[in-house]
Amino acid sequence: MRPLSRESILDALANFDTSPFGTQVYYQPRLGSTNDLARDLAVQGAPEGTLVIANEQTAGRGRMGRRWDAPPDTSLLMSIIFHPSLPVERSPRLVMACGLALAEACHELTSLPVQVKWPNDLQIGGKKVAGILAESAVSGEKAEWIVVGIGLNVNQVFEPGDPLWETATSLRMAGGNEYDRAAVLAQSMARLKSWYSRLEDEALTEAWRKRCVTLGQRIRVSTAAGELIGLAEDIDTTGALWLCDDSGRRHRLLGGETTLLYP
Repeated sequence: MRPLSRESILDALANFDTSPFGTQVYYQPRLGSTNDLARDLAVQGAPEGTLVIANEQTAGRGRMGRRWDAPPDTSLLMSIIFHPSLPVERSPRLVMACGLALAEACHELTSLPVQVKWPNDLQIGGKKVAGILAESAVSGEKAEWIVVGIGLNVNQVFEPGDPLWETATSLRMAGGNEYDRAAVLAQSMARLKSWYSRLEDEALTEAWRKRCVTLGQRIRVSTAAGELIGLAEDIDTTGALWLCDDSGRRHRLLGGETTLLYP
């Protein structure tokens, strides 16, 4: 398997029409956080579609400030800069588009069924295979830029006794093969180009609903107002989750303000 490098990434991207994604590529063998560098580049005016990729992160993070740890040479760790025309309240659709693109690319390469878990995870066989983190700068009702970070477990092997053994998997563990991370990236960007062109299309919402393992399940969540328990009923066009509690009251939950505790 060829090592990840700027050259391997550009070679893989050349096999697809991914523009604007990958028009500019920043690759570092070792980096604190791809989101941090992407934010700095966005502030400096980096164009939409700029990719920041690392072979290893020393300060990777997920939602709610959680760490995202991955051994070197195993994961796809990347961030994408967007300058969307979306209103701020609809910006979670970018996370939806990125999640769908990644799920479709992984399925294309592995033939494995890949599901999304609200608000920002991907799963294979009930175990987490990827996480997505969006950060933005807002001016008025519009985002000046949005950075979407992606961490995908590609070639890790979790052993019994590992803290992640019960909850996480990788494409290699689920598919039985090692995978070329540059190829996964390029396939994902090709799918993202397609979904980004339909960012306001209802087809995006419907495709996300079909892959969403959370819908139809009884869940427990933590919000600023306290914990809620109920049935996950629907995802609306802004990416919010509708939960119906045991009294029949419906609650609209935002991904950035809600922690899914169970399942």
